[in-house]
Amino acid sequence: MTLALTKTRAPRPRQGLLPRPALLARVRAALDTQRVLLVCAPAGYGKTALLTQALADQPAGLALAWVSLDEGDDLGRLLDCLFAALEPFDPPWRTAPEGLRDAALRGGPELIAVADAMLNALEACEVSRGCIVLDDVHHVVDAAALQFLDRWLTRMDWRWRLVLAARHEPPLRLARLRATGDLADIGAADLVLAEDEAVQLALAAGLDELAAAELYRRCQGWAAGLRLALGMGQRAALPAAIDRATFDYLAAEVLDRLDPGLRDFLLRTSVLHELDVARCQALGEDAHAAAWLAEMERLSLFVTVVELAPHTLRLHQLFRDMLQQRLRQQQPELHRDLLERAATLETDALRRQSLLLAAGRPERAAELLLADGGPLMNHLGAQGLLELTKRFDPAFAESSPELHRVKALALWVLWEAQQAEWHQSRAEALFEARGDASGLLAARGHRSILLIAQGRLPEAEVLLRDLDPFALSGELRRITLLGRTWHAMESCRFDAVAPLFDALVCELLNATTLETWYICSPPPRQISCAGMSPVADRWYRGAMQVLGNRTLPFGVNAHTAQAWNLFWQGQLDESRELLSRAESDAAWLGRIVIARNQGQALHAMFDLIAGRHEEAMALMRLRLAEQVPGYGAWGAWHAHFSMARMAAATANQEALKEGLERLVRIGADLPHLVMPHRPRPLLGLQAQLAALQGRRDEAIAAWRGFLADGESGDLLGQLAEARVRLAAVLLEGGDRAGAAQALAPALASREPGGLLWAVPRMLQMAAEDWRGLLDAASLARLRGWAEAVRPATRRVAETAETSVDDRLSQREAEVIAQIAAGASNKHIARALDLSPHTVKRHVANILDKLVLNSRGEAAAWWRDRQASTRPGALG
Repeated sequence: MTLALTKTRAPRPRQGLLPRPALLARVRAALDTQRVLLVCAPAGYGKTALLTQALADQPAGLALAWVSLDEGDDLGRLLDCLFAALEPFDPPWRTAPEGLRDAALRGGPELIAVADAMLNALEACEVSRGCIVLDDVHHVVDAAALQFLDRWLTRMDWRWRLVLAARHEPPLRLARLRATGDLADIGAADLVLAEDEAVQLALAAGLDELAAAELYRRCQGWAAGLRLALGMGQRAALPAAIDRATFDYLAAEVLDRLDPGLRDFLLRTSVLHELDVARCQALGEDAHAAAWLAEMERLSLFVTVVELAPHTLRLHQLFRDMLQQRLRQQQPELHRDLLERAATLETDALRRQSLLLAAGRPERAAELLLADGGPLMNHLGAQGLLELTKRFDPAFAESSPELHRVKALALWVLWEAQQAEWHQSRAEALFEARGDASGLLAARGHRSILLIAQGRLPEAEVLLRDLDPFALSGELRRITLLGRTWHAMESCRFDAVAPLFDALVCELLNATTLETWYICSPPPRQISCAGMSPVADRWYRGAMQVLGNRTLPFGVNAHTAQAWNLFWQGQLDESRELLSRAESDAAWLGRIVIARNQGQALHAMFDLIAGRHEEAMALMRLRLAEQVPGYGAWGAWHAHFSMARMAAATANQEALKEGLERLVRIGADLPHLVMPHRPRPLLGLQAQLAALQGRRDEAIAAWRGFLADGESGDLLGQLAEARVRLAAVLLEGGDRAGAAQALAPALASREPGGLLWAVPRMLQMAAEDWRGLLDAASLARLRGWAEAVRPATRRVAETAETSVDDRLSQREAEVIAQIAAGASNKHIARALDLSPHTVKRHVANILDKLVLNSRGEAAAWWRDRQASTRPGALG
């Protein structure tokens, strides 16, 4: 789904318009001397025609961004339009437009921050003068959009002008701008035709002077009324006064005098926002479509040319409203059918939805919204998807299982598991009442995931018991396999996780759409399960094939997951590098909650290994403070468990003791935790606390009891950690054989895994003389892990200074060279065979790495550097 291109195309000036030099001079003077121009008058006064005429005569080099607003356009749509309209001028965005949009929709301080970030990008644009036109801004009634515009009105740089065209004054803070002289007003009194202008037009149309003067008296200078009346000529009596109330009557009279074929064509195609040959024919028109469009333009039937390739017309809203009203009254069934057909042609999600709602087909609009939920999530973000659900009638929305599922999808991405589960529950009940078996199963499958995310495992088990993944197919099979994977993990059946996830990966590898993969980025505690490493590798390779070179939230989550996978494998440098890539992508895309949460924990693990214990604890405290409340007490339990693990690993007795007490309290409020194995992971922490407090025998007994339970305690690799810690304590007591027996099972794995929670102990064990108590292969494996990890233990907190050459990647150097040569983003994309989106990302990286503000500064930096490194250059 994409934004209609015509929303960001300035209409072409119409030929044969009445010259109005004095009015045009006022507009040009306003654009030269004032930051904001408001052109405000009722419909039909020629606001758009005036602006297109005035802007067409502006000096070369003016950066013109035009946005045509429609009814229902909110903050998200306004931002989409602005990003598209500004694209030709290559604003140096530091965060992806999609990320800015998503942040703005969260409102509050983030909305203001986005407005300021966009203004900073405008200020850094390499343009001498710029003008942003918001046509039909009266359609903007969304409070957040108005707040955004108010911020722009007060902060916009003097090189840019903001032009607002509206039928009535928008509810913006314009009084202060008027008082300071920053706002120029052009109103209906300025736009109304003077008597001599109206008479001039009437005489040119063949009326005599008396009729021309009478026509002016009746129209009172209203351009639309005059134009219609001239279309009537002297063939019919005119009303005593021509205003909006009589416009529809006159327009109908003009319509009735047209060729019947053209009249019917106009009526039928009035459901389209814009008219071109392909659209009209797809709507069902015959081969005469091109001829009718040409005739409409020849007769000046209230049309504006908005695109030349393909030749595209837009009807004036007054005329279009009249046509649709007549079609609705005379042929209501055809009108609804045409609206629905027009919706199938629409690539703009909001327009498509509006057409279906106008056709009385909210159920179809809801079905399509659910079907396109994944792509729309990528384009609009979770907040934008939720906004689309708010456009339905509340009573219908409550009764629509499809809309409940859409809301659940968006809320899940926002980590609001409790609200998401409630909506899936409603969808389940509504599908069941409807007798929709497939919808019911899909809702149950998705709901099982959300129940698991809240720790409501028995309820999820009931749902999953009735869903046999191998008797199902497609999405339902995948979601059921995911549910079973997560249920096994959260039920502490950790050894079952990898085989179940492997079956899911096999299904995913047969799918080619990103939306199919979006649901199942494995979390760190899943990746730490036995046997997960090769499965996670396969999953990541498949995910990268589907992702391609796009920078999307799914990619951030996938890179973060693989960074954890590499970490558990002991490939610390590779893990750190991939985490850096994920965080760089996240900085470009904006706030991604789950990636930040998991990234903080991984950074804390790096700090732990490097011996930076205070930094590791500080990161875990920050992660705990930022824990999203939507996952309830279950999410809080896991966050506190990770915090307690870090406290144990850093030998922080007080924090460990406090963490254990908090975990017990949270567990008491979670009746679903009362299961045979769920409390087992706490035994490992209790053993560590006993060891730290000097209660050696209690610690040994606790560790042995913990290890005897097997897989049920292996949360985040805790079994391997317990084994190396027990081995160290036994070794200190002189029990070398017992230590070897405790340690050996941890060395059977292909990667260090949970041993990384206790790197000093692992290094100690690797250096020990085991006197044949460990087999040669196990000992070699242990010492290989130790050698791989040892450099990380010596890594200092500060990053070494890098040379200028090291700051930019090879690709970034190629991009900055193109910038210095004067190439635009689109030209760079073609030259380097990249997507424009990727080029924007590289530009942002370059500016951030070199601490620059604009493309011009980047070009100057590159030229200076080339000069300084040229053979024979001084210095």
